[in-house]
Amino acid sequence: MIDGLLKDQRNMTLQDVCEHCDLSQEDVVAYIEEGLISVTGETVSNWRFSEIHLLHIRKARRLEHDLRLNPAGSVLVLELLQEIEHLKNQLKRLQRQNDPEADQ
Repeated sequence: MIDGLLKDQRNMTLQDVCEHCDLSQEDVVAYIEEGLISVTGETVSNWRFSEIHLLHIRKARRLEHDLRLNPAGSVLVLELLQEIEHLKNQLKRLQRQNDPEADQ
């Protein structure tokens, strides 16, 4: 990370992700199959991951541990949380349009 910002450069291998997240390759592949993260590359050895991918995987793992979810459940929860955040931001924009002093 540079200045607290996550890099979206895809320069980590599957093995790197497994080591950083303390996961097996099968676990990471399960997240890919559930749609948590997307990878490019025709073979597993060509897959590359970013710091953002690590963040998503760690969030999913925390949900699985805390709520005793499976990978599909943790991915669903993360998608719903993202949608809630999107709707909150949309609501704030609409409120600002209708009442410019609403943010104060």
